[in-house]
Amino acid sequence: MGEPRMAVSSSAYFNVMSTLFVWIVSSAVLSILPHFSSHCNEMIAAALFFPMVFATVSALIAGRFLVRTVYYCIHIKRAALAALKITASNSRQLDASSEHENGALKVIRNGRPCSLHAVSDSSVTDLSQIETGQVTKLVAFHRPFRILVKSSALLSSSICFLYAHCWSETLSAFKVSRSDGAGAVCRAVFSPLVFGGMAKSLDLNGSLQSGAHEASIWLIWAASILIISGSFAQDEFAGKHYSLAPECSHLSTAAGWDDTIDDDANVTELDGKAAKCGKDKSDDVDDVFRLLGKKFIGNTHDSPQEKLDMVPWYSILLVYSAFDILVQLKVFLGRFDARTQQTKFSRTTNRLTEFLPGKSCCGIEYLQIVYPGCVFDCKTANVMDDDMWLDFVADTGDGFNSSYQVARLLAQPTLTCRTSKNKKKILPRGSHVVIGGDLAYPDPCPESYEKRFFRTFEDALAPPPSFRRESISLIKPALPVSGWRNCFAKSVSTKASDSQDLLHQYNGPCAFALPGNHDWFDGLATFSRYILSRDWLGGWLMPQQRSYFALKLAQGWWMLGFDLALSSDIDIDQFKFFADVATKGIEDSDAVIMVTHEPWWVIDSDFRTPVNDLAEKNLRELMNTHLNGKVRVRIAGDLHHYTRYVPLRSRPLRGKFAKRRSRLRSATHPEESNAAQTKNEPELIVSGGGGAFLHGTHTFSRNIKVGEMQESYRRVGCFPNEKVSRRLSWLNIWHFRWRNWRLDVVWAIAYFGVVSSLIPLCGIYEDYLQFNPNHNPLLLVVWLSKIVIALFMQIMAAGRISLIFAILLFLVLVIMTDMKMKQPIRLLWGLSHGFAHIVAALCCLVFVECAIEWLIDEGIVKIHDAGKTAAVEPTALASSLYQEYMAHFSHMFINVTPLFQGNASNEFHDTVHQSVASMSAVQRLHAHAYASVLRLLYWLNGIPLLQATLSLFDLPGRIAQRHTDLCSALCVEGAACMLSHDPTRVILVKRTTMVTYAAAIFLYFVLLAIPAAGGVFGTWLALTLNIFKAQYNEGFSSLRIEHWKNFLKLHVNKKGDLEMYALGLRRVPKHWVKDPQWDGNVLAKARRGGFDKIDNKTSVPSWAWRKPSKWIPRRESRKFTPEIIDFALIPKRPSAAASCDGNLEEASENGYCASAGNNPIRARTSSI
Repeated sequence: MGEPRMAVSSSAYFNVMSTLFVWIVSSAVLSILPHFSSHCNEMIAAALFFPMVFATVSALIAGRFLVRTVYYCIHIKRAALAALKITASNSRQLDASSEHENGALKVIRNGRPCSLHAVSDSSVTDLSQIETGQVTKLVAFHRPFRILVKSSALLSSSICFLYAHCWSETLSAFKVSRSDGAGAVCRAVFSPLVFGGMAKSLDLNGSLQSGAHEASIWLIWAASILIISGSFAQDEFAGKHYSLAPECSHLSTAAGWDDTIDDDANVTELDGKAAKCGKDKSDDVDDVFRLLGKKFIGNTHDSPQEKLDMVPWYSILLVYSAFDILVQLKVFLGRFDARTQQTKFSRTTNRLTEFLPGKSCCGIEYLQIVYPGCVFDCKTANVMDDDMWLDFVADTGDGFNSSYQVARLLAQPTLTCRTSKNKKKILPRGSHVVIGGDLAYPDPCPESYEKRFFRTFEDALAPPPSFRRESISLIKPALPVSGWRNCFAKSVSTKASDSQDLLHQYNGPCAFALPGNHDWFDGLATFSRYILSRDWLGGWLMPQQRSYFALKLAQGWWMLGFDLALSSDIDIDQFKFFADVATKGIEDSDAVIMVTHEPWWVIDSDFRTPVNDLAEKNLRELMNTHLNGKVRVRIAGDLHHYTRYVPLRSRPLRGKFAKRRSRLRSATHPEESNAAQTKNEPELIVSGGGGAFLHGTHTFSRNIKVGEMQESYRRVGCFPNEKVSRRLSWLNIWHFRWRNWRLDVVWAIAYFGVVSSLIPLCGIYEDYLQFNPNHNPLLLVVWLSKIVIALFMQIMAAGRISLIFAILLFLVLVIMTDMKMKQPIRLLWGLSHGFAHIVAALCCLVFVECAIEWLIDEGIVKIHDAGKTAAVEPTALASSLYQEYMAHFSHMFINVTPLFQGNASNEFHDTVHQSVASMSAVQRLHAHAYASVLRLLYWLNGIPLLQATLSLFDLPGRIAQRHTDLCSALCVEGAACMLSHDPTRVILVKRTTMVTYAAAIFLYFVLLAIPAAGGVFGTWLALTLNIFKAQYNEGFSSLRIEHWKNFLKLHVNKKGDLEMYALGLRRVPKHWVKDPQWDGNVLAKARRGGFDKIDNKTSVPSWAWRKPSKWIPRRESRKFTPEIIDFALIPKRPSAAASCDGNLEEASENGYCASAGNNPIRARTSSI
């Protein structure tokens, strides 16, 4: 699902829901309060609210328009003076090669030099407006209209509350005396107005009492309008109402540039370095003016703009993703495979014919020629042959906070981590980063790839200035890099014919990516366009040309990346490729790291998959034949947590007992001894915490069976631990509803559909009073249970629409129940879930129907007997509101002109016609326009807009009247019809009556049904996660937890062993600010000499910056610091695991969980 499909934003939804909630609740309160209140102040305040909102919005718009007009008049004069000043400064002709004069920076504007001193001396606002159209533009005075309406509603609400609190019906004025019951607020607000001449005296029982005149409330309103308009004027003249114009491409932050000047920097600190963007010198001043305008206008982007939240998985809009999955699984799977097409479009070379005669067709060079873009020698010139660092991350591209934080840590030249003993350990940046699938969520599309994946890595490490998003790579790798200097270990020719030679000399980091199941939803189209056909992932070079690859690391280590697609296995072409690599590239003494996206060793064990149905059949065949005995580690993502499993074997015998056992075993079973030496027993690592929502760890087994031989593995590390995971899963009970509000429409329709055949419940309140006249809570539960069961049986027996919705609800919830559960348990648990939702829907209906009949029985709302033929009069509420308005406020809203009256308007129209001959053309046009406006105003004056608006609050009275009408028509005289109606009497009910009643009751019903449905579903998820240890995906995707991230740093040490550091983040920042020391700032580039003095077009690569990331947390905290959550030392060969060497002892001292080969040493893990 791409971002444009998110038609309804959270802010718009909450605004609509808040308005609906306020409307529904206020209509109910206004219906009930007058029944229990001794005065009608609340009614008066309600009648005042809507006229005041209309007046406030109109007044604020008029005030803003007036301020904007004055600003324009003043600004035109100032801009003209500033233009004259700059013209005078430009008259001085200077040499184009000169950069300094009296310490001032010189720039060229339209072929004429200009001093920055002249620029800085002029008015800030003037300068910003000289470049209007390129730099800034004024926001429309009525924008944002939503905030204006909110301000108007807040002001009107405050005045209405003040009116209800301070108005005295006895005095017909506002209270200002303690003897009249005036509180501190009333005295503080109205006493100054009384002394100012707004007093109103009244003789009551021989005593003279005074208060504030009723017009005082409008004086307070007018003062508030002036204050708000004055605040707008202050911001207007301070230049805060400008919005930045779109940036030119050469100033794009994606090219390593800042979009603002550093707040703490001064323009004169450029030290004679002109900021160049690769354009002609005549455009330099435009760039400087643009930067100056942004600096002084105050609209600098000091925080990330348009950040995306975590993907809302429980949304009706994700039906598009479900449709994509269905098409891929049912239509293309097994019929079309994009992996088979990659070999057909690979770039061919002629170097195979130029291969040295007599040389065997083996080795890395031969493989690079035969499989271009698939095999890479990572032992570049800047990496020593005996030492190498590598990064691994998976499941990126979700919310900005988590995805960017992980990318930022990957981009740092050195990373300081905490150990379990609160010590610090510094780890370098990997020369290569491998991304293990699911690059962007929820499905692949250009918007999600750009905004959720590329944007985070580009902010973490900027791409070169020559990078263009629209560019399609024809030759990979894209070397040399245009716009960067010092990118190679030694001087190389820019016309080098061998791209692999250039890649071998390249000093910068590279990135390799595997597609995950989410990347395959569109048949790998987006992955092919943005990964295989693009050169840069931020500052990481992407040289790969296929969705799988083979990387040759240091010390005889290899990393093989496999594309399992949606078939959970590699295809035949991929099998042949890796078989060829294993035969002609991998030596017998080498070791292999296998990378896939999905950890099928955990999934198959979790679902108890039969041996014959295990996934990765082709991959296991490759491991057992061509890679037998060489696979030391398997790494995968997909599960958004960290776990590590090691083979479960008994401790080896030591000394003479071990030698004797070995000799006897070799003598009696030589074939088994040889097989044991070449058997693959890799460590299994899951690290999918690159940014996606957290998956729990407590739902997966600690001991698993792997492969066809069902070998035993044990989990020795996890992050977060099971205790934390279990505690987080219980959050579904009260967090599911609020974090998944996009399902509200689904819950509302489903619940109302279940009960639609039962309304109205005639006599439900009377039945309750007969069963529980004393309102005993225990009897209330018994009565409610009896009614719910009876209503459920009514649905099953005679329901139509309700029965259809109930059956659909049962089916969906049973299908949704996790398949890892046994079928009988799954069926019962799914049916129980459905029954709980139906019970909740019925309880909501019973409550609403009881409330309606309670309003009628207590006489709170007035209804009319359906047997009377007289027209139904307006109910008490609507009449009271409108009457209060007419009594207290209608005289405040005087007609603008007496020409509103129809006769006067007609007389004016006749006068215009009689004198039309003596008028000029312009006068006739103005006269006819004025007459048309008068006619329009007269027509609007005849519409009862305010009365219709006030009648909207009569919702309870209208519902009660419709309920009475329906029950009179459906129920036979003297017969009970709470659970069943006479079918022959349904035709007596008007369709409009039934529809309006259902629509009105739906508004109150959903206010109860939506929270109830969210609570039931969240409770079911929490119980399933903790009792059955199932629904791990549904249960944690609902929480959308952006914390608890992880990634790996792999180190091939000088001894040839592999050190694995698992880094974890307990929390990720939510608020970001621009790093003042970011090396991408223009001034920072100038201070450190970031531009070459010769051609002024090349700069230092972003991966060489000391501060490469643009954003840093607003507040630094220890909880944002990465910690080493797990450590493993994996030898190149299993035989090397006989004893612990110095590295393992060091790891044990640091408190890591270390393992050597197939013999895990169970040490304590870091506190998780």
